[in-house]
Amino acid sequence: MFLQWFWIYFPIVVTFAITLLTAHALIPSLVITGHLPESTQKLRIPLTGFAVLLFAAGVVILILGINATLDVRNVWDRFLI
Repeated sequence: MFLQWFWIYFPIVVTFAITLLTAHALIPSLVITGHLPESTQKLRIPLTGFAVLLFAAGVVILILGINATLDVRNVWDRFLI
């Protein structure tokens, strides 16, 4: 069951990282160099909000995954053979 939670957790964390990188590194850099118009800066707030939601979802999935590992330990004393 832990592996299922991990495969749900992994794309959430990758999407969180890409979203945060885009909002706080790529967009400001491209605006400063003139490759994007100044109005693109307005996208940073919604992207950061989306990243916060992804972070919260990642925390919940991580907690559920740890809880699943603890359930396995109640039945099987060595879950990593």
